Amino acid sequence: MFEIGKIYNRRADIHGRYKGQQYGGIATPAAHPYVFIFTGDSGSEYGYIDSFDPNGTFKYTGEGQEGDMKMSKGNLAIHDHQKNNKEILLFEYTSRGFVRFLGTCNYVFHHIEERPDRNGYLREAIVFHLDIVNTQNIDAAQALTSEIVESPKAMYITKPSKGHSLQKLREIALSATPTQASTQEKIQSIQNRSVAIKFYAKRRANGICEGCNEIAPFKTKSGPYLEVHHLTRLADGGADLPQNVIALCPTCHRRAHYSLNYLEFNSQLINEVAAIEAKINE
Repeated sequence: MFEIGKIYNRRADIHGRYKGQQYGGIATPAAHPYVFIFTGDSGSEYGYIDSFDPNGTFKYTGEGQEGDMKMSKGNLAIHDHQKNNKEILLFEYTSRGFVRFLGTCNYVFHHIEERPDRNGYLREAIVFHLDIVNTQNIDAAQALTSEIVESPKAMYITKPSKGHSLQKLREIALSATPTQASTQEKIQSIQNRSVAIKFYAKRRANGICEGCNEIAPFKTKSGPYLEVHHLTRLADGGADLPQNVIALCPTCHRRAHYSLNYLEFNSQLINEVAAIEAKINE
């Protein structure tokens, strides 16, 4: 339905086809089994701050512009999406009216914290912790397809190690926690995947920047220094698929975020990783 990393016109491509609320951060079309959620920087001054938690979950601020947020409407749709057999689809704003699809999410838990409302008054805000599971296949022209399926417990609670083989790290990174697992097991699984994907990218690079093909600028106690960049998100963090991460030297990493041609450079990196992954899976 939607391709991870692809940019869509929110009004035409999402609401034009599926309906649902056209404004705000949560859309709940009645006739389709989806909950659309949207994230961006524009609402930060009103307490809508979304980011990755150190535990690997994506923290998403609920809806409600004034007063305490209530577990109703869109917030309840997120909380009860599994019970209601609905998928949460996460999109990130790239420009006015246009959003990038980041993946499918599962609710893990939520907490309440004080945030300002649109009038600047402190109120109780609902902050959801979501697991971005990225179950959808990526366009074969850009990357290898990978389907994540629910994994046996021994896999999704396996702690990754730098000593693990590339294949083992890949298996941990692609493991999916069953929705019926305990909250603690879900969090542990997300943390394991987040660490595994970083180990995977660096082991795959083998000390060579995958952007400029130069040797890592220096060595640390843990090996050659390279930074892991996520190709389908503006902000680094969280677990991802092997074809969506790349190990870069600090210069290439900054270029991927801040250069005038960062979009073109990221497209180049996507093609580079696709070629690397294709060789690995031959």
